[in-house]
Order: sequence, then C-alpha cells, then structure tokens
Amino acid sequence: MNETAQRTRVGWPRIAGVAAVAAVAATAVWLLWTAAGGVDLAVKSGADAQEIGIGSVIISSLLIGLAGGALLRWWEGRSERGTRRWTMLAVGIAVVSLITPTSALTVAAGLGLASLHVVVAVVVIAGLRRR
Repeated sequence: MNETAQRTRVGWPRIAGVAAVAAVAATAVWLLWTAAGGVDLAVKSGADAQEIGIGSVIISSLLIGLAGGALLRWWEGRSERGTRRWTMLAVGIAVVSLITPTSALTVAAGLGLASLHVVVAVVVIAGLRRR
C-alpha cells in the first residue's frame, strides 16, 4: 500500500474516540428517557419482554462505532470513494435499524429506542467522516 493511501485512512485513535463519544451520547439519551422521563425501554421478545439496560446501550454503541470505523478504514484503503460509499452504507444501515424499535412495548419506549439509534448513527457517521 502506498504512503498516500495510508495517510487518507481514518486512524484507530479517532475510531476509538468516536466509539466512546457514541457510547456517552447514547448513555445520556438512555438516562433522559429512563431516569428523567420514567420510560421503561422494553421490547417484545417472543412471549416475554426484554428490558434494554444501560449495559446493552453502552456495549452496542461501542461495538457499532468500532465496527463502523474498521469498515471505513478498510474501504478507504481500497477505494478513492471509500468514504462516500461507507457513508451511503452507514446511512442505509441506520435507516434500516429504525425497524427494531417497532417491537417496543409502548410508543414512548419506541420513540426512546429510535432516538438511541439516531444519536449513535449521527455521532458515528459525522465523527468518522473526513471534513
């Protein structure tokens, strides 16, 4: 790989930082809905209900940020339009992910879960794109 391609790739410190910011932002949104708003963020899981806890929010946000960054880094190293293609894919995945909150037990829980998806998507996409 040539030196120019390596310089244009997003770095691991930035990826880790964006993933951490996404987790912090998602935690803040989760706290607003649950602690301040009193909303029980729960989804249907078969015949039961599954509570969406703070641990799930933090871990999934971190993993999404790291996986998104790794994919962007890989794509940037292989294509001049890697960032643009990654952005289109990331936005598409974010839109499709909004299907999952439809299994929420209440409308308020659905809105809370959708807002978590949107916040993480905005932080990851905006944070990893080059300006």
